[in-house]
Amino acid sequence: MGNPGPRGLRPVRRRAPRRAITALVVALGLGCLVLADVAGAPAFPTATARAGEFPPAAAATDTASLQAFVLAGAPDSLADLEAHAQDIGVVYATDFECEPPGGQITGEEAVENTGAITAFARAQQIAVMPRFNCQNGPTVHTILTEPRARARTLAGLARIAESPAYAGLNLDLENDTARDRSALTSFVTALVRTLHAHGRKLTVDVDGVTHDNPAISTGLYDDRALAAVADYVFVIAWGTHWEGSAPGPIAPLSYVSAVARYVASLPHANRFVLGVPMYGLDWPVAEGSTQRLSSPQQSPATALQYANVLALAHSTGATPLLDRAVDEPTFTYTRAGITHRVWYMDAQSVADRLRIAREHGLGVGVWRLGGEDQTLWSSPTVAEGALG
Repeated sequence: MGNPGPRGLRPVRRRAPRRAITALVVALGLGCLVLADVAGAPAFPTATARAGEFPPAAAATDTASLQAFVLAGAPDSLADLEAHAQDIGVVYATDFECEPPGGQITGEEAVENTGAITAFARAQQIAVMPRFNCQNGPTVHTILTEPRARARTLAGLARIAESPAYAGLNLDLENDTARDRSALTSFVTALVRTLHAHGRKLTVDVDGVTHDNPAISTGLYDDRALAAVADYVFVIAWGTHWEGSAPGPIAPLSYVSAVARYVASLPHANRFVLGVPMYGLDWPVAEGSTQRLSSPQQSPATALQYANVLALAHSTGATPLLDRAVDEPTFTYTRAGITHRVWYMDAQSVADRLRIAREHGLGVGVWRLGGEDQTLWSSPTVAEGALG
């Protein structure tokens, strides 16, 4: 998941937006739907749970089955899961965090006291793979490179995954630098070895790039090496603009296409899941300028769920227009003398990116369950077998 979630960018610059999008995850509970039943992808278990085994889970053989990132405790995530359970095979619940500076795992009480989302998912035989979320770069560095912290974290994550409530884990480590590229791959390899020994799966979240460049910050993620060991690699194919940037499209179609082409060219391409955003951003901008106001009194962009976007456009009398060059809707409005620019994703924008993923043989992720344009669920993309 990064600022409204995991939140990657062009390979030419630092993924600062990750931090911005991560903040949004906390603020909005962003999550993602993942269409991951591509040919050859590892299947999730379906057997009835016994102590130390997988929880009941839907078989990952139906191409219409979705995986969903959800925010634990968010009412709209739970309501959306309940409404669309028949379309979902796996949920990634944000239950576990890292505590700076040493990286201690917080939220381990969730293992014994599962929340409503986990309880409902298990009742519906939907596999649960909780997310371990660490957005603090120096803390990630400590976890990956300090021997005692590394060993403690690996043991803690293995302990979590062994719960009969879970089918595996989602690993979301962000905002570290490329210096730890090898250390991250080594950490993931060790974690996968332990999880697989207990019959559990691992998904790793990475920045979306159009080519590999180990010399820059996104080089932390060695996509080729990670896909060789992890069961899934969730690619954050958005964040070209973020809450701390100038206004602009969140996931331009050309960028998403380039990311899809790149990961589809790698070995184990069927393990990659292309992430698609479902949120909006509202930037205050200077009069006649495309730049965000730099005054310390001004706030950065505000993250919006789709329903909030519609309400805002209605209340301000704004008329959203589709920017066909990037395939995203946008509008402007003025409040208290300040002009604002809004960019967001509607059902059609999301569906167009889902199709790109399927055309390249990739799984598809949407960030997040509960904040989307609900007409997505009745679109041909989902209703007719998810991109069939």
